[in-house]
Amino acid sequence: MIDLIFRIWRLALLLIPVSMLAAQKTPATDWQVWSEVDVIAQLSDRLNVTVPLVIRDSFGLANPQLAGLGPVFDFSLTRFISVSGGYLFVSLPEIGPGYAVHVPLAAITLREAWRRFHFSDRNRAERLIGLPGSPIRYRNKLAIERPVGSGRFTPFVSDEVFYDFTQSEWTQNRLEIGVGTRLNRPLKLDTYYLEHSAHKSRPLSVHAIGVTLEIQIAKVKRSVP
Repeated sequence: MIDLIFRIWRLALLLIPVSMLAAQKTPATDWQVWSEVDVIAQLSDRLNVTVPLVIRDSFGLANPQLAGLGPVFDFSLTRFISVSGGYLFVSLPEIGPGYAVHVPLAAITLREAWRRFHFSDRNRAERLIGLPGSPIRYRNKLAIERPVGSGRFTPFVSDEVFYDFTQSEWTQNRLEIGVGTRLNRPLKLDTYYLEHSAHKSRPLSVHAIGVTLEIQIAKVKRSVP
């Protein structure tokens, strides 16, 4: 009798859609660690290239939740306006069946300063090639920072909203608060707390402790023949 009950239970599990099992395993709220290393090289007086290495780990789910790498080029049009373009390869091994996502992106950033406050407004468009439907997203990030004392420490706060053109609605929000620390001339360390909320994907809410290390490479010198 026990063996028959066990067989029926196993058969019932096979009939449950995989999406339902995934929803049961993925909590509504998750705590994560977001780690990033940015290598920044100055190619000219106005052009920089940044190569970020991003890893996101969860305390309660299989890891890594996300891993990403790729170059992003930033060109300063004026003191207050810059444009960016690049490509990121993002791996989501633990999301659904696992995805390898190619992300071409473009952005324009507006900057302004008032006294010791620095404001920025980044407008970014990207396509997630590899996800179902290859959705296109618009991201708007507003940030404020202000150095204190000698300028070694810079507290900052930012908020970023996501618009998904496939769903025709605002789908995500990221609120971030932290402090940047200038370790020495080429090294800067940002530590922050981030709250990420999503309307439809799980987890619906992510609380993350983030660490970003920036490594600034001296201006690349061109050899003269």
